[in-house]
Amino acid sequence: MKKITLFILIFISSVLIENRAYSGSSASVKQGIEAYEQGKYDDSIKNFIDAQLERPELPELYYNIGSAAYKKQDYQSALSNFMQAKEMADKANRDGQEQNSPLKDKITFNLGNTKYRMGDLEGAIDDYAKIPETSELYKEAKENLEFVKQKIEEQKKEKQKKEEKEQQKKEEQKKKEKEQQNQENQESKQNNQSQDNQKEQNSTQEKNQEKEQQSQENQENQSQQQEEEQSQSSQKQDQAQNQDDKEKEAEEKEAKEQLQSRQHLLNRLEDKPGSAMMPLYKEQQVLKDW
Repeated sequence: MKKITLFILIFISSVLIENRAYSGSSASVKQGIEAYEQGKYDDSIKNFIDAQLERPELPELYYNIGSAAYKKQDYQSALSNFMQAKEMADKANRDGQEQNSPLKDKITFNLGNTKYRMGDLEGAIDDYAKIPETSELYKEAKENLEFVKQKIEEQKKEKQKKEEKEQQKKEEQKKKEKEQQNQENQESKQNNQSQDNQKEQNSTQEKNQEKEQQSQENQENQSQQQEEEQSQSSQKQDQAQNQDDKEKEAEEKEAKEQLQSRQHLLNRLEDKPGSAMMPLYKEQQVLKDW
């Protein structure tokens, strides 16, 4: 984009000198232009403001202040002064004063420059489009207009590219999160499966332990039962043996008693021979009751 600010300041200087209504303020304007050409933009603005104290109605002075602020890259101040210069120029035209089309075109042109610098590309295009074909700035305005349009297209493409990149980044992030979620789900599933296997294994071990314990208890019970049966059998055998012993003892006692009885009878026979023979039957008289 071409800058014509310096050219406009030189043009205004000659206007101020030629206009007989500027008597008394031309010195401040001249000093302002000299300071501007030396790059002393703060001094330039100060001198233009001093000139405004004498002629505050002049749009050229606001334009000069805006141009110096533009060079300082104080675009907000430049925009404000260019807008003020435009309003005052429009008011002068409405009041029937002599129109200054070149000044209005330069104000409009530099408004476009300032808006571009501030990022208002659509506003810059609007201002450049207002420059008529009859203006000496038409060629520059047209070039700037095409340049800004190209910038807008570049920004759109850049924005689209950025959005696509962000979308791709979001999709990659989403994919990554999904993969991470799947991995976590898989790990969780594996952990659950492992826990289930461990539970099943523990349950099987517990069941086996219970079976072993039950089997051991059964064996112990069987062993105890066998011991009890053996004990009972032994008791029965002891009881039977005791019974046999008692019966044998009784038999022996009976046999002994019989033997003693026989021995006693034998002794009696020896003392009284024949007493053991058949008794003597004597005839007895039978009494009849009939």
